[in-house]
Amino acid sequence: MAACLFGQAGAAPEPPANPERLAVPEPSAVGRPSGDSYLAYSGVARSRRSGEVLYGEHHVLLYRQGRLAERVVLYTCPDGSAFARKTVAYVDPFAPDFLLDDAMSGMREGIRSSGQDRTVFYRGNRLQAERSKTLPLQGLVADAGFDEYIRAHWRALMSGQTLQLHFLVPSRLAEVNFKLQHLRGDTLNGAPVAVMRLKLSGILGDVLPSIDVAYDAADHVLVRYEGLSDLRDAAGANFQAQIDFPPGERAPVDAAAMAAGREAPLGACK
Repeated sequence: MAACLFGQAGAAPEPPANPERLAVPEPSAVGRPSGDSYLAYSGVARSRRSGEVLYGEHHVLLYRQGRLAERVVLYTCPDGSAFARKTVAYVDPFAPDFLLDDAMSGMREGIRSSGQDRTVFYRGNRLQAERSKTLPLQGLVADAGFDEYIRAHWRALMSGQTLQLHFLVPSRLAEVNFKLQHLRGDTLNGAPVAVMRLKLSGILGDVLPSIDVAYDAADHVLVRYEGLSDLRDAAGANFQAQIDFPPGERAPVDAAAMAAGREAPLGACK
């Protein structure tokens, strides 16, 4: 999420017109089932400027003994085929291992673990060599771990505290200081939501764009994301996107859904 504030330029798909939706959910922190369970949800990303549909994204989550263990995300073209994939393993709830692979541009970034070592890596396109750095990732927030960080710090945020966090930016192979706060209460799709704002600390926070995320006030699940996307347009600029995740499409799935996400071929949008 926040890493895209410092996204590197690179080719990416032309914005598709109307991605096919998959029935996919994310459960609330309350009432998660025991044992292994799979849930799924879908989102549609639209341009904040024009309202044009940019792409679809489809998440499948694996919970083990009530704890989030893995996530697979497919980013889709209008015909439902996938052009990018993210796989996440929650070895650390706030800074998980992950790989984002964009088949259109050749961009790859993420974190990988080997024993006690954890490495951040980045490749802007197929012509670039991968850059990497071993980091002590304790105390950091990275990628999809931001979602878990908000839920874990919900009471502090709702009490009015401004939280300082160190967000890992793969393109820089380094952490960047951000601040997170509850911005306002609002209503979305007829339901109350809490809107949180993530912005850079210091003077740059007044210059560079912020990221606003809306969470269902009761279930604490993400229903809207507004800000720079991890994906890029044909000119190499990160999309300015509004991504909506309709709560009504959240539903349980099985292991086959996650396997299908892992195995789906990636290619260019037609």
